[in-house]
Amino acid sequence: MIIDTLKYAHHYYDMLPGLDKAMEFIKTTDFSKLAAGRYEIDGKKVIALIQEYDTMENPPWESHEFHVDVQYLIEGVEKIGYNPLKGMTTTQPYNAPDDYDILADVEGSYVTLKDDVFMLLFPQDGHQPRKAFDKPMPVRKCVIKILV
Repeated sequence: MIIDTLKYAHHYYDMLPGLDKAMEFIKTTDFSKLAAGRYEIDGKKVIALIQEYDTMENPPWESHEFHVDVQYLIEGVEKIGYNPLKGMTTTQPYNAPDDYDILADVEGSYVTLKDDVFMLLFPQDGHQPRKAFDKPMPVRKCVIKILV
């Protein structure tokens, strides 16, 4: 897991092919003109998901086997939980088409996404997106999936 601001995103480009394209998309896109949905940035290798939803008190934990998530909040405030995947247990069969496992609840660490903060989550990172910061609220978020 990596947490930083957009200003310093370039420091990580060499560690993950496609991250430069993902971060350029975030930095240059006028999200007010982009509807919720799926957008290919670099074919199936780098895909942006523009999401709109209400945060929750206790959303599910998840992980991905073949993608790195770039989580970036466009509007609102959201907490994201983090816990090393090692030792976590799955509660549902792996969803291969969408590349995710649902994991049992744990006491993780939390980061608040707002302003220009982004979070990189790797396949070994259990995470809990969509968690309410103070109380449930509507948010708009860009999640970019980078195939590894």
